[in-house]
Amino acid sequence: MEYAIEVEHLTKIYGDLRAVDDISFRVKKGEVFAFLGPNGAGKTTTVEMIETIRTPTSGTIRVLGQDINKNTRDIKERIGVLPQEFISFERLTVRETLVYFSSLYKKRADIDRIIDLIDLRDKEHVQYQALSG
Repeated sequence: MEYAIEVEHLTKIYGDLRAVDDISFRVKKGEVFAFLGPNGAGKTTTVEMIETIRTPTSGTIRVLGQDINKNTRDIKERIGVLPQEFISFERLTVRETLVYFSSLYKKRADIDRIIDLIDLRDKEHVQYQALSG
């Protein structure tokens, strides 16, 4: 059976914080699926990794049978997500924001070159909301 979503041993770590800790689940095609948990449990981070907005520390994600790391553009064209609240790009790091917007175009930008060009190497892992001016 082909699943709509397959998540295996997914983990996301930010410094000392383990935001998502080795989770695995499958969602069948046509199945209604709810992702429930208390604040800070990693629900939004997990969904953002499935959407390819965030990069997992480890684990695998397949959407419609395709590995998100190998078929990002095709997956983005085939899925839609309706979050509880509109996604806030303020939660993304500088690097994640540049990677996300670059991924919307067929010709990918050289993110490292851009970060160096605008002198943000020391801020590339800082959340957008923490920047000023």
